[in-house]
Amino acid sequence: MATSFSLHPAEAWAQDAKQGPISSENALRLAAMAGHMQIDKIAARRAALIDLLADGRPHPREEIWETIATQLAEDCWGKIPQEALARDLAALRKGGIRIGYSRRPEIRGYYLQYPRLKRPSTTPFETTNWQLINAIADLTTDEKNERAFAAAEFALRQKKLILAEEHPDWSVDEVEKEARRLVFGALMEE
Repeated sequence: MATSFSLHPAEAWAQDAKQGPISSENALRLAAMAGHMQIDKIAARRAALIDLLADGRPHPREEIWETIATQLAEDCWGKIPQEALARDLAALRKGGIRIGYSRRPEIRGYYLQYPRLKRPSTTPFETTNWQLINAIADLTTDEKNERAFAAAEFALRQKKLILAEEHPDWSVDEVEKEARRLVFGALMEE
């Protein structure tokens, strides 16, 4: 959805219902939700939350409260904003929207997990294997780590073979060290 954060979500969703390459059934759904948001402040707040998180980056809760309060009304979060946000997140998750939370200091906050609500458009020259991407997303963390380490080991083996062929005068240790540097980056000298 091409939503401007200055618009009330009802206005933004109503505009989206009138535009773009969407089916008439989806346009009707958007228009119906836009009408509902005009009278239900909780639905409007949750729609604004979806629109905000759809930008693909994490948002700390203070930023969420401030941005959505600016869009709707100062009192849209009620007396206890933490509880209102927790209820909204729970309701959206129950509805199938995958919302995650990053605790990393440099990117702390709530975000939409993959698959995104809307996939980016592809050019005729770009090929994206969505089946593979979705299969990877369904793997457990252990399975993802196992595959990542296997890929790294494969890359290291290939790089050692190439370097050994390109530099037949290098020792095994020199090939190993340079291959590790090229695959894994420069290592700190101890």
